[in-house]
Amino acid sequence: MSKAEIQTTGFFIEREFTCWRERDYEKFYPCKVSKQEGNYVSLSMGDMSYNFDDTLAEDIARCILDADLVTVGKLYGYIPKPAMRDSDFDSWYKQNSSGTWNYFGEGMFGCHRSGGVITFIERVTDEDDTAEIMGIYTIDDVGITLVLESSSYSFSKLDAVWLSNALMGALGEEPLDFVKILTM
Repeated sequence: MSKAEIQTTGFFIEREFTCWRERDYEKFYPCKVSKQEGNYVSLSMGDMSYNFDDTLAEDIARCILDADLVTVGKLYGYIPKPAMRDSDFDSWYKQNSSGTWNYFGEGMFGCHRSGGVITFIERVTDEDDTAEIMGIYTIDDVGITLVLESSSYSFSKLDAVWLSNALMGALGEEPLDFVKILTM
């Protein structure tokens, strides 16, 4: 087989994310989503890399989109409630003192480090030394934060849609695309 005939299998996409909490300083960081045939979905944000099994990657994509729907609702004065589904994340909504609604999605997951990559595995239901929190939250000023292990990444609602769709694309699934809602 010649070099021209070699075909790569898998998925890879990348984008520069605006660091939402420091957007006034025009700070960016790279975000990459990839998957090789039969392996974990990989997410690189800045200089950290994470792996998720397919089920967890889809759950993260859906929770990010749920949080994004809340950011859209903040802009238009309503709180959309996503459809109920099975999830490894506990999720809830809370109204702050100024009357703004926020989204919270959290779970404790077993994880292990290998070669600078953190791989999240199944949800942990009882206390475990290897359990790490994973969380997806809205930010009061219409952004989203993703907490993975001890790192936190903040980004815009448009970056959230991109990330949600990228994770679904890595799984070979249709995007959870709400760009039309975001641009109304």
